[in-house]
Amino acid sequence: MTLPTPLPVDLDKVSAGLAALASAAPAPLQHFTLENGLSVYLREDHHTSLAAVQLWYHVGSSDEPIGHTNLSHLLEHLIFEGSSKLAAGQYSRVIARIGGEANATTHLDATSYEISLPASRLPIALEIMADAMDSATFAQPEMDREIKAVEDERRLKFDIQPDQQAFDRHSALAHGASPYAAPTFGYPADLGNIKLETLRTWYRTWYQPNNATLVVAGSVDLPTLRQQVTRYFASLPKAPIADRPVPRHDTLLQARSHVVSLPGLRDGLIMSFNVPGKATAPDTATAPTLELLSELLGEGFSSRLYSDLVRDKRMVTGVRTTYDPLVRGDTLLTISAYVNTANATPEEAAEAVYQHVDELRSKVLSAEELERAKLRMLASRLYSRDDLASQAEQIGAAAAVGLPASVIDQDIAIIRHLGSAKVQQVALDYLGRERLTITYLQPGAPA
Repeated sequence: MTLPTPLPVDLDKVSAGLAALASAAPAPLQHFTLENGLSVYLREDHHTSLAAVQLWYHVGSSDEPIGHTNLSHLLEHLIFEGSSKLAAGQYSRVIARIGGEANATTHLDATSYEISLPASRLPIALEIMADAMDSATFAQPEMDREIKAVEDERRLKFDIQPDQQAFDRHSALAHGASPYAAPTFGYPADLGNIKLETLRTWYRTWYQPNNATLVVAGSVDLPTLRQQVTRYFASLPKAPIADRPVPRHDTLLQARSHVVSLPGLRDGLIMSFNVPGKATAPDTATAPTLELLSELLGEGFSSRLYSDLVRDKRMVTGVRTTYDPLVRGDTLLTISAYVNTANATPEEAAEAVYQHVDELRSKVLSAEELERAKLRMLASRLYSRDDLASQAEQIGAAAAVGLPASVIDQDIAIIRHLGSAKVQQVALDYLGRERLTITYLQPGAPA
């Protein structure tokens, strides 16, 4: 394969840029743990008068037993429906009245509650979060109402979204027996069968201080935060927490493919490789290297796939690569593309994509291409620091999967010093055809 000729690069300037980005380190991550096991992280940032506070419970959709999908998502909704200090619906209203915004998210391995607000009002957010951890008061009427809300959310984000339906089928095939294979919104029948006592048991089992991480990013100092957190959370007792099996992929993998045909789908393809996450990788450099490979393949207009298959050959009309290393188990590196059927079949496009992957496995990267990709990655990370909520999310996600949250800062030095040999080795180890699942997308007849 002949790759497009890149523009000339001044390696000295690129190296200088990398050094400058690497030196622009964030404020050191500060950490303490209460006697009841609540882990607390602080990223001080006094360039703003705001704060992002997030409470991450270490339980998510992948922890749900068979027949009980939707437990975590439904409980996420119900935490807003009253506690010993707040009536149903007041959680978000109180935060809004003090100039803040509240939200929550169910993840594969965690459930997070996020509040952004003026830093001077941080004690109010902490009091509300602690009360919700200790004394959520949801009953059958609130549960029935939120089941309807989850059903409405499913219709909006899944039932009328053929791309999401296709991705769920792809994910199930790619993940195999891993708990990560479960559908994004669970199974509708499970949602209708959830009992109030089952949900309360889920809450009592997992919503405990020793199964949670509190993250604050913004204009607050450590002594003040420690005093405030101690005031509202220290009296909450710890509880026994069950071990959670680590989601792993099959030991023996083989190439998999299928066709998904749905009304409203466009011709396209989804290609995923079974790869480790940061928690299951054999060393600290593997996950950052997989991120770099994702960058090289499909991030931005100068990436290999975009330059060759979108801009030059016009085989696909768009391309996207994704890899999220902050999970407890094995995960996927995914390439998605819509196919220009005037110039290629989905099968031809998939083969053209894999030729680029194989090029990374068989040939050593040039210094120019490697350094430019590293520069783009570090620049993106630097820009993300302007968003307090994004900073808090990265810290919380790392802690929730069982890693010291400091690993997200260590990545900067790892990326800067990655060499072509390591990139090629990781590509050889994890981007082979035996690890590849391909889903071919095609339009289906209207129902």
